Amino acid sequence: MSVSPIRFVNIAGLKLAGVGCLIEIIAGIWNWVVDAFFLKEAWSAPAHALLTVGMLTVNLGMVIGLVIEYGMIRHGLVVVSAARRSAVALFVLLSFSVIWLAASSYFIYLGSILHSFYANWLVAVLLAFFAMFVLVPVKRVMPRLGSSVALGFVFNSVTYFFLTVYAGSALYVPWGLLPVALFDLVLYVLTPIIPFRRAIILSSLIAGMFFWATYFPFTSYLFPWSFAFQLPAFGLVLGSVAGALMGDRVYASISSVVLGDVGASV
Repeated sequence: MSVSPIRFVNIAGLKLAGVGCLIEIIAGIWNWVVDAFFLKEAWSAPAHALLTVGMLTVNLGMVIGLVIEYGMIRHGLVVVSAARRSAVALFVLLSFSVIWLAASSYFIYLGSILHSFYANWLVAVLLAFFAMFVLVPVKRVMPRLGSSVALGFVFNSVTYFFLTVYAGSALYVPWGLLPVALFDLVLYVLTPIIPFRRAIILSSLIAGMFFWATYFPFTSYLFPWSFAFQLPAFGLVLGSVAGALMGDRVYASISSVVLGDVGASV
């Protein structure tokens, strides 16, 4: 029977998930009070936003915990069966997908209720930011070619199901896989040639230019200007690069904390 080289209890993500659950409970109580006593839909919007924050916090906690475990398995610090390694890898992808879905759905909702061009432009920049904010850490955790595509497949499959099956919208081509695949391929080609940080900047530039495809079909009616590379669309490229750099920075920060915890446990 295989024994792990070190004894390590992985509770870092559970602490953050607990905070997220508390936020969700507060948001639920807030929403109930508004519905019961005030009966104004607009007043429940902050509660919905807080609920989204709680969901993201829970999922971020799960991501941290799973990334810690997967990283330790990949580096041989924890010895597990091949089936468990595959299961952890799958749940890492699913957890990242949930974060992307939760954040993007909230921003798309904002874009659907805002009527100002500048407000919608800001929402689009945030969407471009969050795509790379999720995809870059995934590539840090799973550097093999295809990991981003797997994440994009989950994201687009869920979106496709709810739009075409649940909402009854017309069938469409899932163009959202195109920029994710390009990002994955370009990063894979550039990583052996140049430093990783420069590689993610260049690959995220491509993803930013294809913003119209990343969130298609929402872009066709929420951000139609993104189909042409105009001055407003340039902000999407900057948002994409900023998301890539921030995602890499967050991953580095989490890694340093994990290494400290592991060192204290040995």
